[in-house]
Amino acid sequence: MNPKGTILIWLVALTLLAADPAWSQLYQPFRFEHEIKHAEEGFNIVSLKSEGLALFREMNQYAHGKKKWQLEILDTTLTQTWSQIFELENRLVLVGYEYAPQHLYLLFREGETDTHNFQLLSILFQDKSFQIDKIKFELNFKMTHFTVAGTSAVFGGYINNEPAVLLYNQSSEHPKVIPGLFISDITLLDVRANQNQSFNVLLVERKDKGTGKRQLIVRTFDQEGNPLMEDAINIDSRFTVLAGLTNSLERDEMIVVGTFTEGTGKQASGFFSVVVDPFNDQEVTYTDFTLLPHFLDYLNPRKAEKIKTKAQQQRALGRLPDYKTYIVPFRMEERGNGFYLLAEQYYPSNSVYPTSYPYGSYNPYTYGYYPYGMTPYSNRYYNSPYMYNTPARNSDVRMVQTMVVALGPQGKVTKDASMKLDDIKQSGLEQVGDFMVAHDSVFLVYKKESDIIFQEEAGDLDEKPIIRQTKVKLLSENDALRNESDNEGGVRFWFGHHFYVWGYQSIKDATRTENQTRHVFYVNRLSVE
Repeated sequence: MNPKGTILIWLVALTLLAADPAWSQLYQPFRFEHEIKHAEEGFNIVSLKSEGLALFREMNQYAHGKKKWQLEILDTTLTQTWSQIFELENRLVLVGYEYAPQHLYLLFREGETDTHNFQLLSILFQDKSFQIDKIKFELNFKMTHFTVAGTSAVFGGYINNEPAVLLYNQSSEHPKVIPGLFISDITLLDVRANQNQSFNVLLVERKDKGTGKRQLIVRTFDQEGNPLMEDAINIDSRFTVLAGLTNSLERDEMIVVGTFTEGTGKQASGFFSVVVDPFNDQEVTYTDFTLLPHFLDYLNPRKAEKIKTKAQQQRALGRLPDYKTYIVPFRMEERGNGFYLLAEQYYPSNSVYPTSYPYGSYNPYTYGYYPYGMTPYSNRYYNSPYMYNTPARNSDVRMVQTMVVALGPQGKVTKDASMKLDDIKQSGLEQVGDFMVAHDSVFLVYKKESDIIFQEEAGDLDEKPIIRQTKVKLLSENDALRNESDNEGGVRFWFGHHFYVWGYQSIKDATRTENQTRHVFYVNRLSVE
């Protein structure tokens, strides 16, 4: 074929590709930079959804015997709209955060050790005011969850190994203990604020208490702690619930989604889901991982087919497939057509990878049940959802894949999407990838150093998804990336069709007359169109 013919074919192909609505475009239209000097702390990021981002950090500066903390508020174009320096007591440690429209709440613990004394910094954007409240629990309370419902700060945790939920309202000096939760052999799975200023508490029984049944218990309270709804849902006696999340009532239905395992252990057999209905009996849907079309895509085809074949044989004999693995659910999104659950697969550093133990026969955990261990979540702070039975932060993990499971209005799985993570190792279990739903497709994304890896769901479920890769965009054409930190930064869903990407870079600008190299903390907006 002559060169002109080859060029023509390529031009036609590119034209058809550009016209394909399934091939969405990625843009990085805005960037924020803050130059980091020697020994300066980096920022923590809190999404304010369509209001922007909040950047907050501890400063190595003192005034009037107190330590300085810096707050930066950025709008959706990553333009600074407000900057504030707070002078807070020296011994405070940031342990939690929550966002509500026009409000940001930052929770501090008094001292480095495990203590039940806290201080809550409430920030109001409208008039740029703030308030600090000291919260003292006269109980030996171990916190595992923190959120804000209306005017109340909600703390979930344990008192003497029994679940407890405490409320603090700025109009009252003493926290309120929600009655009826001090029950033995109960695990607190989730505490979540709803859009209507109520909040949900999700619990699960660890023992059947002689009835032959175990139950998921869902309770909803108003912002004053008054009960609004309770539902007890029977669990299949063969299974143990490992983790669970509720939605935040952006739509009328409430759903509980999580992971389960057959028997006991820390490795999951699959996902469960159930719509909450206190007036009728509900059937829990259990979906083992091998039923999901894309769950095993991270393996080579031969290995995946072997696992699927064995699973079919076990299912034909009326047994649950024995494939198990480590899964952590991170967030749930509500849409008009149902719900989407984000979860990630991982392996602890001291476990054997699935090439040797594909069915989860190896369990590295030797310690007992520890319901309020310091287990990390996204951005390392208490914030719902907050997971249990996971490796401690000083235990290395290898992140295997990020995935999304779509559920219909009745909680039935309709489809799934997954993306293999390229050799992501962390010193603790923390979310790596994220997703959005746009143009009726699921988009998965993660960041590795200065590379953004992005996957778009194919139109046909049997087709391979489209995977693309791009570089983090720099501020100027004159900039040249020297290096990027490989153990800091990431990508998270922001709002609409937008993610935010952040990290730390060393950048050289040869057009500068001096100080050509700068070290920056950056945030980029990643938009899908």
